[in-house]
Amino acid sequence: MIKKGLTVYSGIIISFIVLIVILGSIRFLDAEIAVRVMHFLQSLHTLHQATEDIPDLLVYLVIFGTTIMWIIYFYRSHENKHDITMKFLKLAATALPIAYLMKSFFQFMFGRTPTRVFVQAHQPLIFNWFHGIGFGCFPSGHMTVFTAFGIAIWIYYPQYRRPVFITLLLLGAALIATDYHFLSDVIAGAYLGILITYFLLYAFKRLEEKPNHFS
Repeated sequence: MIKKGLTVYSGIIISFIVLIVILGSIRFLDAEIAVRVMHFLQSLHTLHQATEDIPDLLVYLVIFGTTIMWIIYFYRSHENKHDITMKFLKLAATALPIAYLMKSFFQFMFGRTPTRVFVQAHQPLIFNWFHGIGFGCFPSGHMTVFTAFGIAIWIYYPQYRRPVFITLLLLGAALIATDYHFLSDVIAGAYLGILITYFLLYAFKRLEEKPNHFS
């Protein structure tokens, strides 16, 4: 009971700190960083062209990754294999589509001006709540989905924690450096991905702890 209370309390404190960081980024850093990045990209014509129209393949990656992991999971389940790999596959294959749906909902809800619309079309940087589809970038979808997947690896394969951390750090930097997201979008997406995976982990553990009344 004490440990659970401490965990909840720690989670509240961490969430509050992350919220303050996000709000601080929105207020003081996002616009300045985005404008400076675009000036840099425009000074290098080749780089600017290369980052101008990068296709968004996230939904296809989510569908493909989720399908492959569930296929492997059910195949191994048929073989009566119950190990760390099975737990990882179940967690990751559930986290991916949920992370994608959650990021889509929050992007629609917040309706934030996308980075390039702000810096190139000179549109105001606002949160237009529950605006139409196609308008909004908060939180970063790529950061949400890849962090949710990365945390599943982090939990079940601790030997890969350093590569996971570095990969997510580079992804966040790339999203900012190509002016596809503000700093706060990336931070919010990363934290949302972490929350999703840990919530699912908690839910699965609770289900496993429940007695089977049909046995």
